[in-house]
Amino acid sequence: MIKHDKIFWHEAFYEAVRLELHEYEKYLTFEEEHPLSKEALLMDMLVVKKNKDVAINKNIGQIFKGHNIIEFKSEADSFSRWDYSKVLGYVHLYSSFNKVPLSDITLTISLTLYPRVMVKYIEGTLGLTVRNVDKGIYYIEGEVIPLQILESKKMTNEDNVFIRNLRSGVKPKDIETTLNEYKKIKPLDARAAYLNRLLKANPLKPEEAKFMFTEDSREAVMEIIDERGWLDARDVARDVEIKKQAARKMLLRGYPPEEVADINDLPLDVVLNL
Repeated sequence: MIKHDKIFWHEAFYEAVRLELHEYEKYLTFEEEHPLSKEALLMDMLVVKKNKDVAINKNIGQIFKGHNIIEFKSEADSFSRWDYSKVLGYVHLYSSFNKVPLSDITLTISLTLYPRVMVKYIEGTLGLTVRNVDKGIYYIEGEVIPLQILESKKMTNEDNVFIRNLRSGVKPKDIETTLNEYKKIKPLDARAAYLNRLLKANPLKPEEAKFMFTEDSREAVMEIIDERGWLDARDVARDVEIKKQAARKMLLRGYPPEEVADINDLPLDVVLNL
């Protein structure tokens, strides 16, 4: 079992939200750890609409108004009724300090798992309604401001690949999907907070990593591998590249792809992409 250091998720979550909302980047400003006062009181994230008339169709942003506060709790964090009261306090403090009406503020609470105890408190004690509006997205109705809970583990790769996979225990195939979606938006870079945390939290076994090293993702992934000392995985990556070179030669000589895949111990889709 590979032991890894504590993962600091918040910076990566900030990037994950920006990735999810990348289509609306020109309409939004993003502030990490927005200060509520001169004292050490920080909200995890603030997303402000630069143009209030722009509608955000992305599922996590459909609730958005002019000023949108986001509180993130990683898989290692709990979220109690007291935390709920605290983040509601953020809303009121932000409204007061910045002279923003409550009618123009929303609150998003992002968690890995559904907070059953907190929801019981919200529905039972506070008498509010929690409604599931999409996979992993719940609206709290009756609160003073629009409020949603994101249950990242219930989200899908199709709709929210970056928030969904910002945790440990992510399957290799899901990591590959995440890398592929990431590089559609921006270049892969091991120094990027999101990629760094994702790969550190999910150390790949050599056999799992074997076919994830595509031409444009190898360098970023290899930086993480070198840092973590996964030399066996690096050797496997080199072995796969050698097999790919042999497969290319066989394809040029007219061998059927199925035979090339079988001889070189490569998945058929990898051979077809050659």
